[in-house]
Amino acid sequence: MRSLFWKAFLANLLTLLVALGIVSIFLPVAFRNLYKERAEAQLSSLAQRMALYVRPLLGDPGREREVEARRLLMELSSGTLVCIRRLSGGETKVFGKGPQGGEPSDTTGPGAGEVGLADTAVVSGSDSLCGEDMLLAQYNFHDPQGSRWALIVRARMAGIVNETVYQLRQLLLLAVLVAIAVSLLVALALSGHISGPLRRMRRLVTVMADGDFSQRLDIEEKDEVGDLARSFDSLASSLQSTLDHLGQEQARLRGILASVAEGIVAVDSEGRVSLLNPQAAALLDLDQARTVGAAIDDLPLPDHVSRQFTQCLRINKLCSAEFELSRPQRSLVLQVAPVRAGEGERWGAVAVVRDVTSAHRLEAMRRRFISDASHEIKTPLTSIGGFAAAIADGTAATQQQRTRSAALIVREVKRLNRIVNDLLDLSRIESGAVQLKLEEVNLAELIRAAVEAFEAQARAKGIHVELDLARDLPTLRADSDRIYQVVANLLSNAISFNRPDGRIAVAAWQTNGQVRVEVRDTGPGIPANQLPNIWERFHRADSARARDEGGTGLGLAIVRSIVHAHRGDVFADSELGQGSTFSFTLPIT
Repeated sequence: MRSLFWKAFLANLLTLLVALGIVSIFLPVAFRNLYKERAEAQLSSLAQRMALYVRPLLGDPGREREVEARRLLMELSSGTLVCIRRLSGGETKVFGKGPQGGEPSDTTGPGAGEVGLADTAVVSGSDSLCGEDMLLAQYNFHDPQGSRWALIVRARMAGIVNETVYQLRQLLLLAVLVAIAVSLLVALALSGHISGPLRRMRRLVTVMADGDFSQRLDIEEKDEVGDLARSFDSLASSLQSTLDHLGQEQARLRGILASVAEGIVAVDSEGRVSLLNPQAAALLDLDQARTVGAAIDDLPLPDHVSRQFTQCLRINKLCSAEFELSRPQRSLVLQVAPVRAGEGERWGAVAVVRDVTSAHRLEAMRRRFISDASHEIKTPLTSIGGFAAAIADGTAATQQQRTRSAALIVREVKRLNRIVNDLLDLSRIESGAVQLKLEEVNLAELIRAAVEAFEAQARAKGIHVELDLARDLPTLRADSDRIYQVVANLLSNAISFNRPDGRIAVAAWQTNGQVRVEVRDTGPGIPANQLPNIWERFHRADSARARDEGGTGLGLAIVRSIVHAHRGDVFADSELGQGSTFSFTLPIT
């Protein structure tokens, strides 16, 4: 009953029922007089019809019994009392009784002197025997013989009028039932019209509480309920706009966090992870979905890493640590800084995780590069200085000794030039300073030319070189000098690191829109753990032997840079004691 719908419904229904009750009480009274007039008209019409019914029989003495029979029949069929009286034209003759149960007289009916011929008069009066109101209708007419007659019809006014009122009440009852049904519908409609928008507002509030602000009421009424509904719609639109703006900001923040190279981890004041970007999940080997909400101490991290968060939350100062993780092996640096959401809010912490594995490896490469470059340059300089001193101080006394010393100086100078030129060449290629001279290149002819250039060197070591070039090799758009340099460097390495009387197989074929060139030797092979690093500058699988062979350790690095500049790729495969295979691919188009 507390529902506004039922309150409005019952109020409207009660108002309509009271109005219908008042109408049903006073309407019969108001219509009684109306229906009395209607009864008088009906009685007057009845008198005229009855007169026409008996007129042909009146004035004929032989038909009096038939007149009386018709009169009785009229009384029975109409429920009234009928009196027929001769007024003039013969002796007095009366059929039926007067109003008081006796013989009719001049006062029977409205009065003969007052009613004209072919005229009807209706009056109401009181029957002294019954004490009831009566209606009397008199109709004067002539019979076929010319005598004047009067037909008087007497009916209880209560019977006629009450029957009409009864019918009226039946109609009123039906009307009341119909009105009640209509009232129910109207009350339901009015209540729904009032309470419907309020129910929709309540549902809207429930939906808004669940975080959905896209729903609208769209109520067009101009009343207070409509104003309230439009206020709700305006509030929902404002909140939706605010949420959209916050969502955009969150998406922008997530995009920023996802795009940074470093991993980011945020914890609240209780030490529970509130944010973890994909980089941090990958670096720390954590499941991003399961980690958010978990306590930092429960994560599979080294103990000293978890302690950095705990210490930062405790002292509210920057804490950092470097640690190692396996699978794969990597070095990480963790920096944890304290933060707080706002004035008076409790402290939390945000950590930045950086992978310094590459930095450490580059630092080691830098140191090794400096060491190798220094050694490569120092060795020929030492030789040059020694032989020059021998010539200068006369130690090389004979012409033959001086000539040999000068020849060794020339050889070491060439070695220095080769090292410097390779370094400069590699630097220019990797920096993009060298512009490739792209032209149509016949790769088969280029490979044959490179093999012929190293044929004498291979023959001197007893190494046999085999060629296996596919007949359908297409022409390539490439820098012929640089591709020749790639093939030459691979051949030089295959000869230098091969065993005496070994073999070298050079093959080239077309596959998957590319041309693949392969150089395979029968040397001692390369350990598997060194294969990933052989393309780096100054890397040697056997440093002592490489120096003895006069290599600079830059050849494969140059090969990789030239091939990558041509949008190709390099590959290496080796097995100890079985030799090595170096190959590269170049796109056909």
